[in-house]
Amino acid sequence: MEQEQLGVIDDNEYDFYVCHTHVDRIDSREYIHQKARLLYADGGIIHVFTATKHWYLPGRFYMWIPANTAYHLESSSSHIHLYSFYFKEQEGVHPVLLDPNIFLSNDLMREMFLFARDWEGGISRKTSYSRYCLLRAMMAIIPEMSPPIDAFPMQHPYPKSEKLRRIARYLNMYIDQAFTIEQVAAQFGMSSRSLSRLFKEDMGISYIRFLRAIRIAKALELMAENTYSILEIAMRIGYSELSSFSNIFTRVTGIRPSVYMSKINEYKN
Repeated sequence: MEQEQLGVIDDNEYDFYVCHTHVDRIDSREYIHQKARLLYADGGIIHVFTATKHWYLPGRFYMWIPANTAYHLESSSSHIHLYSFYFKEQEGVHPVLLDPNIFLSNDLMREMFLFARDWEGGISRKTSYSRYCLLRAMMAIIPEMSPPIDAFPMQHPYPKSEKLRRIARYLNMYIDQAFTIEQVAAQFGMSSRSLSRLFKEDMGISYIRFLRAIRIAKALELMAENTYSILEIAMRIGYSELSSFSNIFTRVTGIRPSVYMSKINEYKN
């Protein structure tokens, strides 16, 4: 997002601004704008950092970022399609839209996102009444049709160094493999001691804890698809035992996977 584009987004002439982009690399600069942002990502996991929290935004979920909220984005995924809808502040907004929140994209919301995928630029009642009406409807139904997900955010550091970001992308690509730190270090021409030290210095956590975090983030994405059983998801992210996956998922998110899947089904229905 360039500075001049930010100026257009905040232009009071427009009630809404729509901008969709395909990106291979997320710009990690901090942003703050006078319109609220609805952010939906296809093709990867986005990390959203506000002043107080770190949010995971997997596929099939979207995030509401209120106006005048300072934030920046990170991602180890590539080929991401970012859908961005910006909404001018209104009086009497629903309380759930006053704070940042993650929502599951039910079928209706996702169809709205896809319907608007070719839109670009400022929208007002005068410029395009039909698009204006759809965006007003989108904002109105968010609190009623898409309750915020209880298991978010998951607090966790994210790599600052480019080397660790490459390792994160590698681990995401082979998420079903149980790589040891020695194997990963050898793959990237390092000693396991050097890689362990880099994790501690860069993020303050161990390799094992970071691997666990990206696995659980992938599990959340697979759960949202509602295609696989919990056992199948566990196997797809590198756990050979359901009990191990269930215990780690509960420790990281604060909710058991079976309960979380039930919530997903409730929200979709």
